[in-house]
Amino acid sequence: MIMTCKSWLLLLAVVALCGIIEARSRNESRCYQFTWLGPRFHNESVFMNATCRDATRLASGVPCQQPLVVSDDGTWPDVEYIWTHHADEATCVLADNDVCAQYTFYFNGRVENSTYMCTRALDSNNTAITSGCYQETHGSFSTRTVISKLFANMYSVLTRVNAILTYTLSVLACLTFLCFLSTLTVDYRTTAQMNTVKVVVKNVPDYGASRERNDLGYLTFDLKTDLSNLFNWNVKQLFLYLTAEYVTPNNELNQVVLWDKIILRGENAVLDFKNMNTKYYFWDDGNGLKGHNNVTLTLSWNIIPNAGLLPNIPAIGQHSFKFPVDYTQARV
Repeated sequence: MIMTCKSWLLLLAVVALCGIIEARSRNESRCYQFTWLGPRFHNESVFMNATCRDATRLASGVPCQQPLVVSDDGTWPDVEYIWTHHADEATCVLADNDVCAQYTFYFNGRVENSTYMCTRALDSNNTAITSGCYQETHGSFSTRTVISKLFANMYSVLTRVNAILTYTLSVLACLTFLCFLSTLTVDYRTTAQMNTVKVVVKNVPDYGASRERNDLGYLTFDLKTDLSNLFNWNVKQLFLYLTAEYVTPNNELNQVVLWDKIILRGENAVLDFKNMNTKYYFWDDGNGLKGHNNVTLTLSWNIIPNAGLLPNIPAIGQHSFKFPVDYTQARV
């Protein structure tokens, strides 16, 4: 069985989506895990390089957990904000027999720091503690420990949906980029044969501009090319256009689009036109067409991709022709 890059993109996206749903659907309980540096630190403090040494002042038995947290004004941290925006780095998975604990260290009745963590707690009889509030005082120092089995459920429905959507879009973006790379080096050039059948020039007023008399070229052309090999999984459509290029005393380079066509994926991409009329007028900015002996027809196309760049590709092959030296008076 042959699978295109587009098929792999869909398959891997489904696998990634199933994987994230499975991971987020587990009954995973978590606790906060961080150390609040205390009211001495706030947003205007120099705390970017603070360590647990700064937080605990090396007090014996005082725990400390990374990351270190400060609040805007030195008040207690907003745990709801931490839970919503920093759950991965500021929480821990609650293992079997573990409890959530908040250990707060006081000096002279004022809070010095507070640490949230996953831990196991035993009383004096070596019995596991699952809840309660415990306080211990030594002179000017005191500690208070609040223990619970669970602070909150880590993944609400909204959190899970957001995680699934974010992860899925990230996977799709990465796979789309990889598939785009698979067509980055494809050569989209091919040969094209062009020929002019009838070429005349008139000198008429250009009512669309200044109403001055300018040269108006008229031609019919043949075009033959096979663009079937340009289509791959990453090509949605082709935009073809036929351009006339020439030089006049007034302009170093004149480019006029005479004809264009859109070819969608699945449509016939083999072109064999005979005696075709141009779709757009061949106006010159002055009187530079009469007697001009070097006008070049060039076929080009834009690749419209599903993902990636929008290249402009010239065909291999062109056709040069010349305009007659006399204006025609006949209807064209």
